[in-house]
Amino acid sequence: MKKIIVIAAALLMGIQANAQLIFNGGYLHATENISKTTTVAGTSNTQTGSNLLDGFYAGAKYRINLDGITDGLSIAPGANVSFLFGKEAGITDALDDARTTEIALNVPLHVQYLFEITPDFKLEAWAGPTFQYGIYSRTFKGESNPTMLYNLYKEIPIGTNNPLDTIAARNRINLFLGIGLGVEVSELIHVNVGYDFGLLNLSTDPNGKITRGLLRIGLGYNF
Repeated sequence: MKKIIVIAAALLMGIQANAQLIFNGGYLHATENISKTTTVAGTSNTQTGSNLLDGFYAGAKYRINLDGITDGLSIAPGANVSFLFGKEAGITDALDDARTTEIALNVPLHVQYLFEITPDFKLEAWAGPTFQYGIYSRTFKGESNPTMLYNLYKEIPIGTNNPLDTIAARNRINLFLGIGLGVEVSELIHVNVGYDFGLLNLSTDPNGKITRGLLRIGLGYNF
């Protein structure tokens, strides 16, 4: 038992000695592709649309160097909060041009590789998954009428003649697969650009589909 504790402590000390805490943040641009298929009298009709949202993210990651395996290789678990704002320009008249605000928690787990050009300038490439959990997503029609504020994580009634007509709720959970490139300057500053491909359908409508892609431009600082 003592040997196991000693080995675990040694491994932990080794990880800490080869790890860096990096605060990061930057600009986000989200593109949502939307489709919905309806069938009337045996004829199927598919409507398509898209939403564009802009915002930013802020958080931190913990880069653990794996120099014992390959110089420059590391893994980087992290966490950040994203904020997105934009207009719904989708396929439903009820929410056409409505303004949306979204807040989400993101947990990336990236594999990174640093290629040294000079001691003070390194190229960086990364890839890996990011888990996302939606915290807040609201959209509203009009400027200030609270009766027109909708929670996108719940069904939204839109029927006038039929009160059962609704817009399906959105899923809070998404999974992205991302890739990116960047530079590290003076072992302190990071500048990078990346793209996350959304893998899950965000719509709970069995006849609908919403997928999202995220472009990110970020800055980081080694602490």
